[in-house]
Parts: sequence; structure tokens; C-alpha cells
Amino acid sequence: MTAGGPLDAALARSQAWCRSWWARLHQPQPWLAEIPDVGPSCEVLLADALFHDLSADERQGLLGWIRSQQHADGSWRDEMGEPDVSLTCLGYWARVQAGEDPDAEDLVRALRVIHELGGARQANLSVRLWLAMAGTVEWDWVPSVPSELYLLPEFAPLSPARLSPWARQMVTALHLLASGPARVHLYEAPELLLYNRDDAAIPPRLTRPGLAGDLLQAFDSSIRFGRKLPCGAVRRRSLARARRWIEDAQQPHGGWFSTRPTIYSLMALRVAGVTSDDPRIRAGLAYLRQARGIVQIGPSKQALAQGLTGRPLAKIAGLGTAAGIDGVQDRLLAAELTSSGPWQRRANAPTGGWSAETQADAHLDLRTTCAVLHALRGTRTPATRASLRRAAEIMLAMQEPDGSFARFERGEATVPLSQLPWRDADQLNLGGTDDEARVVLTATVLRELAVLGWRREDDRIAAACAWLDRTHAAHGHTWSVATLAEVVRATAIQCVPDNPLRKACEQRLRTKQLEDGSFGDELATARGLLALIAAGEPCAQAQRAARHLVGRVGQIPDDAPSLPDAALPGYGLSPRLRDPSAGARAIHAALSSFRREVGELTNI
Repeated sequence: MTAGGPLDAALARSQAWCRSWWARLHQPQPWLAEIPDVGPSCEVLLADALFHDLSADERQGLLGWIRSQQHADGSWRDEMGEPDVSLTCLGYWARVQAGEDPDAEDLVRALRVIHELGGARQANLSVRLWLAMAGTVEWDWVPSVPSELYLLPEFAPLSPARLSPWARQMVTALHLLASGPARVHLYEAPELLLYNRDDAAIPPRLTRPGLAGDLLQAFDSSIRFGRKLPCGAVRRRSLARARRWIEDAQQPHGGWFSTRPTIYSLMALRVAGVTSDDPRIRAGLAYLRQARGIVQIGPSKQALAQGLTGRPLAKIAGLGTAAGIDGVQDRLLAAELTSSGPWQRRANAPTGGWSAETQADAHLDLRTTCAVLHALRGTRTPATRASLRRAAEIMLAMQEPDGSFARFERGEATVPLSQLPWRDADQLNLGGTDDEARVVLTATVLRELAVLGWRREDDRIAAACAWLDRTHAAHGHTWSVATLAEVVRATAIQCVPDNPLRKACEQRLRTKQLEDGSFGDELATARGLLALIAAGEPCAQAQRAARHLVGRVGQIPDDAPSLPDAALPGYGLSPRLRDPSAGARAIHAALSSFRREVGELTNI
């Protein structure tokens, strides 16, 4: 095949897709680059009963997104495709709060699903908190946070400083809201509850079953009783400390860690007496607006959704590089962190690296840092070399004792307080110690460190490879194509060809290729092709995958197709995000790598 053939045409077309997505992310009302479930959009609509900040168009746009995600049975579903009682409660409530008729057929179906799933008592902390703030239920539906925890030193295991960054800000805001207590004039939605024969709402159990849970439930009740007593000096001091935490955690972009912590922190400040025209409130609301974006809900129909963050730096890095945008490297270098942050409490490293979005100075994101490092390859100026050197030190400092790597802060997946038998305790962690998101992150870090000269001979690299080996032995049979592909790419550069982990993952990946040459959808095929190319000599399977991908590119008519990654790691109550531009970026990267490393398509 010669230049100008199908491969080059597919390369040009995939690059045009990346340019279109780049333009979408930079238009006056940008498209949303990372799409969560409807939860954040619903909560913004509920919070607007206090803030009165949404325009009529914004409100209708958010409602359009929420309606579009409701299934025929009336439910809103989780990342596994199962009816989710929390999302269904929020979706129903947001629509009724906006003035829709609760007797409408689709809302009646939603309410039926809620009751079948156990009512709002089975919903997550967010739903129960809104019910308490609306006055629908008592505050004993929400776990109590002992005020004294905020007086502990930050290194103490039970200090809120040890929580994952998302949970730390959520719990602090919850503490202030419950201490108010907060009251928001909302539609009370009593129909979300289940009632006993005496017409009393059936309360939730806040702890897990068992003796430890019973003891913790009794402790929670004692805390509530203490709140009814006159506020003493210790409690006043702890509340003042919690408020300082909230105030100090506000980022230069105006928000907190992400959308939900921003919503609750703004409400906590209002409960603490901050007026609606305070610059901190206005800046927080402006951040929420920046984190909204357009989403596609039909062939030619769009809506507005609330994202978790503003424009992600990882997408700027990936799309800018693929689209050949001038100045993107300078833009990324300018976004390097220059302020120390809470992540450095447990990581002995210099200031540097990159956050998930610009002006989020307190929160390193190792996943974004890897994406930026990949985009900076080949730009060897003195400034770039200094940034790369700092980034390497930071990545190594973010290694956990087991050999894996943390995304935001060390210890984020093993929070001591999460070991208590609270029903919502898992939300205090960020992910699990061996989930696929951590596997992908660890493999990506190993690959970027290899490019910077760090190889398996280093004890820390060897420890990370050993962790991947152990995790593969335990869970490798469940790994997706995306996870296997990342591990293959990492081990191909860090391990010798006969390394058992490298061989086992490569074999698992090869067995997932289908008869037509694909690995599933276009995104999975692109990732599989990248891994096959990294694995070594050109092979028939790589040719088949490339040929399939080239054929698919020619069949897709859109100028900016949505070929999403539906398993992008989120955090908190939105554990999965959808990245609509992932396919365009991955296809261009895979075909570019094929052209560079293999050269031509051949007939097989």
C-alpha cells in the first residue's frame, strides 16, 4: 500500500475528528468531555432552590438530559446497567421540583421502581441528605460526624484529613450542614418513602448488620443526643475548624474538588451565614457553570449536562496532540502545578505534575499527569526537561506500599475510617486496592516512567510489576480489553519478552480478537492494536486489527463521531464517566503507531 491509500485516508479522517472535538471543547458553550450519570445534574437543579442561579435555558437543558436517560421501565440506571434507586430518586425529584406533573406516566413508573427497590431509605447518602434538608425526614437519616474528629492532628488515622480528597470535602460540608441544621425550601417528595401501618416513614439502617454495626448505631445516636445540648467550647472550636477547611479548600477556579463537593460546600457556607452575593459563592456558582456542557441525546438532538469538573487537561493533551494544535505543549507546561497541596502530606515529592483541570492547584491527578507527559514527548526544551524530571519524582512518590500507584493521594483506597461498619463507608475511599482503574493507572505510570528512563532494575519499578503480576493472577481473567492492552504496553517496555506476566497478558489479549479482526467496538480495537504493536514484531493479528479499523473509519459518516469510553474512572457517587471523544483519539493514535512502526497494510 502506498501513501495516499486507505491507511493514510483513515489517518487524515481520524485527525479531522480530533480537530472537530477540539473545536467542540473550545466553543462558547463547550461540549462535555467527561459525562457522568444524571446525579450531578439533578443535584444542581435541586440546589437552585437555594441559589436561584440557573437560567431558563440551562434548566430546560439539564431537564432534557435527565429525561433522555430515563429507561422505559421508569428507572435511571447505574454504570452496570441496573436500576439504581438513588439515581431514580434524584431523577424523579428533580423533574417534579422543576414543575413536572408527578402523575405523568413516566414519573409514575419511576416511583414504582423506587418503591420496588425499597424506597429512599435504600438510597445513598446524597438522597437522604437532600430529604433531610427538605424537611421530609429527620436528620437521623444521615450519619453523624463527631465534631472532635476535626481537632485531631492530620496524621491521626481517624482525622478527616485521611479521607480521599472527594470524601474529605463532602464529609466536612455534611458536618456543617447537619450542625445548622440546613433547611432548603424544596418540594418535600414524601412519596419517595415507604411507610409502616402507623403511617410513619420506615427509617434506614445507617450501619451494616452485626454487633459492630449495632454498637456504631448506638454511638451515632449518642452523638445526636449531644448535638441537642448547648454548644460547648469544643464543639464551637471544631465547627470553626471545619469551616476553615471548607474556606481553605476553595480552588482558584472557584470550585472545590469537583461538582458535588462544590455544591455542598456552597450550601455549607450559606448555612454558616455567608451571603449569596459573597465573592466565594459567586465564584463557586461560576465554576459549576464552567463544568456544564453539551451532550448528544439523539441523532440531531442535544441537551445540557453537569460534569464533575471543568475542561479536563487530559483531553486537551490528547486531542491537542492528535489534532496537531499549535501551542498545546506550551499550554500544558503553563498548567503545571506550582503550589503545594494536601497530597504532599503523605508523598515526599516536589511541587509539580498536573491536576485534572486548570487552576485546581491543590489536587494532583496522576492520570492527567501521565496524559500530559505523553503529549510532551519529543519537546525537549530546558523547561520541558525540568517539568519531566519533577513529574518522574512525583509519580514515584505516589507509589503505595503494595507497589501500585495512587491517583490523587497516597492511601486514598485504604482510608482507616472506611473500615468502620457504616453503610456508606465505601464512599470514603477512592476506588479499591486492586480494581481495574488502579491496574490501568499503574500500567500507564510504568510506561511513562520507562520513557523517562526508569526501568525494572529500580526496586520501585520492580515492586509495581510484582503488584501487577499478583493482581493479574487474582483478577486477570476478568480484565477488559482496555486493561489488558495497557498492561501489555507497560510490560512490553519494562519486561523481557519471556516475562511470565507479559506473556500471559499478551496471550489473553490475543484470544479476545474476533474473526473480523476487531476486539469489539472501535475503541477496544484501537487499544488492542496499540498493544499488539507494542508487543514486538508485526504480526497477522495487528494487520487484521488495522485493516478492520481502517474499514470502520471509512464507514462512519459523522464529522465528530461519539465513540465513547463508557468505563472512564470517576469518583465518589459517580464512579464511571463516559468520554465521547475517546474513540477518535485512540483510533488516530493506533493508526499513527501502525504507520510509524509497521508501515503498510498487507493482504492476509
